[in-house]
Amino acid sequence: MHAGTVTDLIRYPVKSMQGEFLSAVRVHEYGVGGDRVFAWEKSDKPGNHLTIPDSPFLLDYDVKLEEEGTLVFIKDGQRFEQDDMNVQKDLEDKAGMSISLVHTDPDSTGPSYWDSPLLLTSKESLKELKKLCNREEMDMLRFRPNLVMDFGEAKPFAEESWIGKDIKINDVILHVEKGCERCAYVNVDSKTQEVDTNVLKTVVKENKQIFGVYASVKKTGTINIDDPIEVL
Repeated sequence: MHAGTVTDLIRYPVKSMQGEFLSAVRVHEYGVGGDRVFAWEKSDKPGNHLTIPDSPFLLDYDVKLEEEGTLVFIKDGQRFEQDDMNVQKDLEDKAGMSISLVHTDPDSTGPSYWDSPLLLTSKESLKELKKLCNREEMDMLRFRPNLVMDFGEAKPFAEESWIGKDIKINDVILHVEKGCERCAYVNVDSKTQEVDTNVLKTVVKENKQIFGVYASVKKTGTINIDDPIEVL
């Protein structure tokens, strides 16, 4: 059954920094290639990373993951290579602590998200949530999805009806595992860093804390913008 199309593909090379929009992504068993393979680790707390709720200034930087696996940070039109210490110094000054950029191997550390490899959301659900929150604008990136879908005339939150089912996108087959229970991350606007606690409160009240769905990977492959989505 045709259910919609892919409108956006996003990966987050560095945890809690800006997302990188792509025209196509390679989907591995652990998720989108290059997704969350870096993080800013607190030097005095190994394994503890800076996150958006406590360090929204991470969103000051756009991030690009180069083909050779190195990063480029971009702020106010200025590009910084991965080994440029100006980025680290800027973030340390704002964090008030020593930090370091650490790399993770998704093959050994598991899926990109805590619960499953991929997170899917829809434009229809965002439109409805925006109305429920009484907001004129709401950026999808506050929800940190990998894949954004357009369902056309379908009702909002229709993706939740797929839980327990398989979907096919190009040569990729995903199994929709569960709804994504939201936390304080969604209160922070990824563009302005404005904090609106009403967003999470509304998701909890109106949709049992769920926005978007997690999916595991049954068949790897490539997903492109405008690919049709088929519920199997």
